Order: sequence, then structure tokens, then C-alpha cells
Amino acid sequence: MKLKVTDVESLAGQSVGRASAERPSHRVLLQLRGYPAVEIDGRSVDLRLKRGLALLLLLSGFSMEKSPRKSARGHLAETLWPSAPADVGRARLRRLCHETNAALGLALVVGDSETLWFDGALANIDSDVAQVRAAARQLLAAPDANQSPESRQSLQNLLADAAHEVAPGFELDSDLFNAWLDERRADQRGLVGRALAAAGESLCSAGQPALAAQAAARLIGLDPLSDAGHLALIEARAALGDSTGVEAAYFACAELMRGEFGMPPSSRVEAAYAAAQATLQASAVQAPPRSDRLPPVRFAETDDGSVAYIELGKIDKVGETLIILFGLWSHVEVAWEEPRIRALLQRLALRYRVVLMDRRGTGLSERLGMQQTVDSGAQDLEAVRQAIGAPRVWLLGNSVGGTVAIEYAHRHPQHVHGLLLCGAVARGSWAADYPWALTAQQHDLWLGELRTSWGQATSWKQFAPSMASDPAAREWWARMLRQALSRNTMPLVVRAFAQMDVRDRLAGLTMPTLIVQREGDLVVRVGAARHLAAHIPRAKLVLLPGADHLIWCGDTDAVLEAMERFIAAQST
Repeated sequence: MKLKVTDVESLAGQSVGRASAERPSHRVLLQLRGYPAVEIDGRSVDLRLKRGLALLLLLSGFSMEKSPRKSARGHLAETLWPSAPADVGRARLRRLCHETNAALGLALVVGDSETLWFDGALANIDSDVAQVRAAARQLLAAPDANQSPESRQSLQNLLADAAHEVAPGFELDSDLFNAWLDERRADQRGLVGRALAAAGESLCSAGQPALAAQAAARLIGLDPLSDAGHLALIEARAALGDSTGVEAAYFACAELMRGEFGMPPSSRVEAAYAAAQATLQASAVQAPPRSDRLPPVRFAETDDGSVAYIELGKIDKVGETLIILFGLWSHVEVAWEEPRIRALLQRLALRYRVVLMDRRGTGLSERLGMQQTVDSGAQDLEAVRQAIGAPRVWLLGNSVGGTVAIEYAHRHPQHVHGLLLCGAVARGSWAADYPWALTAQQHDLWLGELRTSWGQATSWKQFAPSMASDPAAREWWARMLRQALSRNTMPLVVRAFAQMDVRDRLAGLTMPTLIVQREGDLVVRVGAARHLAAHIPRAKLVLLPGADHLIWCGDTDAVLEAMERFIAAQST
């Protein structure tokens, strides 16, 4: 029987009324490790509405919420029908809600004039993706507790072939929805990968190298270029006394790196291989050099997801904490693999407590939001500051990281010792009174280049002209782009940058501020630095020779020396 819209509205009202009075509880399971499907009380539901499935994905967030997860009707309509006028999109959304509830036979989607949510009194919502996430988080929270039945079951869940999948092959004719789903897929893949890496390392240390080898092999299958996977597999094979397995693991990695990038394995893999050979020869475990090991990746929680960061240096000196924010995209693990970035962090760590973070939407942080606004960036910074327990911090912002640092300093001046801005801007796009940024047409041209050459070292010669001919650096930059973002979300991030504007914040900044700018910077022109210096009270401007935009390229020593002197001067 086909239900009319008015019939569905009546059904919804009756269902909600019964839920309030009798509190019936159905179990709704979203199956998302393949093409999306729905089960209600163990019964498969034939939901053929593609946008109906998309609506369930958007409302659920794939995870069980203690309270109903509310979503704005306007945002949902724009995500599902981005080309439709606002009133048309909202009308279509109303119709879709009725049709979806009718197909489910359950008034699951309810709402008011502005928002929609699941009726939590009527049904418990869960998903197979959420179950995998719970298993991954359990292993990340206690990787050394892998002897318990619960942890062993969690590991088995992650070893399954489709553990990292989120609705494979499912998409709409909506860039906004596809980008949102791509970010969820990347987040799921990253979470599973991190849990497998943690499990592989702890299992080997706990005397379970065979299981560690399984976890490592699964991680390599998930990400063939994962250093953590190759490291764990080599170490596990060595712990098993399997010299043939060690050789096979190392040379498989070497062949992959040469075929992919024309270069040998990373120094970490080389060190692990040498240590494994020594282990096999001397029957003694020898770990790779600790100085090049990535510090533990930690996570600070916000209302909308977790923020990844690493911490090193003089952690006891809380008063000299330095939080570093790079540009539009970042990935703390991939950043650590670049020797110049690692050298920069290790140098600063000799003097300060150093924190490097990924803002939400990029890198290892949860990719739950599409817009990397200065507002969300300031929230991420505050979450990290609270997580590390630092009452006051120095903020080092390179490129867009400087824009976010300015916004945070405006909101939380009591928590900021001072600002260190390098190649920073106050506005992301051209204006008549701000002629140093890209015009709308230039932004569109850059976006077109990023999308058509996705997976390559796009814009590398503009960001780091002194290293333009370095093949290893180019390949690293290409990998950074691929790992930090997805092709569909890149336009959203660039457009969000174009909308950033913190010029009205500058005059109110009262903390010590150093602005460092290379005079030939091809990405941020020197006029942007002069503008910052002219509008931030008592700011100090240091102009240096060079054309590199990235702080860790070119004459990095000159930049760091200026910053170290500035911090020292404020401490005396």
C-alpha cells in the first residue's frame, strides 16, 4: 500500500505519541561496511531511496548518541540538493522525511521547524561502522591490555577485510555530501590504521609476535606506504626468529618505495631492518634509534570530534609551551617523516615544550566538519591547550596557522604568552584595502590545478622554490597532500580559507607579537606582513631574504633564531 504524505504525518504523530507513553524500543542497525543497508529488529528493510539512505547517514553520524543528534534542516537540504534554491531544498527534505519513514515503517526521523533528529525514545540506533570505531578506540586507549577477551575480540574486528570501509561505492550528485562522506571514510581508515599500528607494537612487546605480524600485514594492506606497518612487520618477524620473513618484509617495502617514489625505504625502516638483523644474529632485541621515533599521537576532545597532536621537549616547563600550527593542510605523522620538519621540532624541543597539531578536517584529527574556519581552529587550539594542561602558551603560526593563532589570541588572551607569525595573513582573499591575497579568479585557477593534478606535488615549486628540484621532497609533499585531505574536500578547505578575515582582531591584540617574513615569499607577499605589523600594537617585524613560504624550507635557522631571541627577550 502506498502512503500519502498526510498519512505518513499521521503515522509519525501516532508513533511518537506511543513512544512517549509506552517507551517501545526498536533496534535500528545501519550496515555501512558495504553499500548502505538498514535492519530494524533484525529484519532487513528495503529502502530504495538513495537520498533516504544519505539522510540516515547524515543524521546518525554513524555512531550511537546518548541524546538525539540534531541537524539543521537548511544544512541537510543544502548537502542533499546543493543546486536547489533554499525553499525548494527544504520542501524536498520534508517530502524525503515522509517517504523514508514510510519505507521504514517507523517514524524514525522527527523534528521541528528548524532541525531534524532520530527519535531516540522509539529506537536505539547503531551501525557496524560505530562498532569498529569502538573496537579501535578500545585498542588505542589500552594497547597493552591485549590479553583480555574484549581486546582480542576488538583486534579480530579490525583484522576483518572491510573494517575500514564506510559505504563503499555510495555517492550522490552532490559535492558537499560526497566530500562529507569522503572525510568519514578517511577518518575511519585512519582510526583503524592507528589502532592496528598500536596493537602491532604492543603485541610484539607482549610476546605475541605472530598476532603482531597479522596486525602489521593488515595495516600494510590498508596503507601500503605505512612506515608503521612495515616497521611492525619487520620487528614481529624478527621476534619470531623468521629471517626469511624479515628479508621478505624489508625487500617488499624497498621495492614498493622504489616503484612508487624512486627512492629507498625511510631511515626508520632501514634502522628497523638493521636492528632485526642484529636481533637474529645475536638473539637480542635492539630497537631502532628512539630519536627518530614519532612521539605518541594523542587526541584532545572537542564537541565535534577529536584533535590529533604530538608533544615533545621540556614537558615539565609548562610556562614555555609552544604550540605549532602549519598551513591549510597538515598530518603530524607524515610531517614527522620529513627530516627538516623533524629537525625543526627537535631543535625547538631543546628549549621548550613543543606541541604540533592537526586541526579538525585534516591529518589524523577527526574529519567531521567541512569548513576549516578560524572559529573551529580556535576551538581546536583551546582543546589542545586544555589537554596538555598549559595555562599559557606561545603560538607559532605558519601561513594559515598564523590566521588561526590570531583568532585564538583575540578570544583567549589570558592563555597566550605571545604570537610568532611566519608567512601569515590576516585575510584569505583579495579586497580593495587588502591587495596582497589571491583574487577569486586566482583561487579558482589554483583549485582547478589541485583537482586535476590530485596525487601529485601540486604547487610545490611555489611553496618551496629552493627545493623545487629535490625529488624526495616533491614525493613527500605529494604524499602529504594525499594523506592530509581528499580530492573532494580540498575545494572546501581552500574556499574556507578564502573567507577567513581577522583584520578586525589585530588592533586588540596586546601580547608580544613577532612577524617573520621572507621578502621573496611566492605564496604570501611581503605586504601582508607589513599590514600585520602596522595594525598589531607593538608588533616586531623581521624581514629575511629568501623565497620559501614553508617555515622549514630554506634558511630555517634564521627564522628560528629570530623567534628564540624574541621569546628570550620577553622572559627577561
